[in-house]
Amino acid sequence: MYTMPLYEVRYHDKKNWEEISDVELMEGLYKIYYRVSPVIKEMITGKEVHTPEAVYRLKLKGGEHLEMSAA
Repeated sequence: MYTMPLYEVRYHDKKNWEEISDVELMEGLYKIYYRVSPVIKEMITGKEVHTPEAVYRLKLKGGEHLEMSAA
């Protein structure tokens, strides 16, 4: 059975990551990027997406994010 990916956002004025829906992700990205699909593809490969308002990433289940495990 497949599940939808979960996403997280960290606004620049806050320290903690917040879980967001795919709709909230799209709302944040469409303002900055002409094509959102390539950006989401980068997120699936583990990259964080930086915008003037926030940082977005794919929420990993049962594991650490790449930047955390490299430390």
